[in-house]
Amino acid sequence: MSDTDLSRREFLARIDWAARTSLVTLSIPAILGAATRARAAQASGAAFSTLGAVEAREFAAIAARIVPTDETPGATEAGAIHFMDAVLGDSHGDLLPILREGLTELQALAERSHGSTSFAALTPEQQDRLLKEIEDGGFFGTIRFLTVAGTFSLPMYGGNREEIGWQLIGFENRHVHTAPYGYYDADYAARGE
Repeated sequence: MSDTDLSRREFLARIDWAARTSLVTLSIPAILGAATRARAAQASGAAFSTLGAVEAREFAAIAARIVPTDETPGATEAGAIHFMDAVLGDSHGDLLPILREGLTELQALAERSHGSTSFAALTPEQQDRLLKEIEDGGFFGTIRFLTVAGTFSLPMYGGNREEIGWQLIGFENRHVHTAPYGYYDADYAARGE
């Protein structure tokens, strides 16, 4: 077993945990509707349709700590914030007040701890410490879920710009698979059909 296999398994386990701690569940129609708007917003460079500028900056900063940019691209480059904006403006607008309240609490914690009401203005180390303090709550679980969905979903859903998320986990989007197939394919090939 390679380190890559282990990290992929750990990644999938964490996705499952993130989905269970999230306040949001996404249906296929909701994702597809949000996807269309997120792709259009990204392509045109349009402002966010649901999130205010401060909210978008703060949520993007949180997403950037969940899937950080280091020697590889992260949630920022994958456009996860556009996916969030579209999903929250579509069928999950009811979650927006909850997320706004969670953001207000996070900003108050940032001010008490570091003298800044802007989470995005803190250093990555300060951001990580604050997120660790709130990681068991519904606010963080929801933002994490939306970040993962926006980073690793099909690009047609509005995130995973240029398949960045897939590159991070080594997923190859192949429409045609090559041999070796299963044992039944070997028999088929041997018969010359």
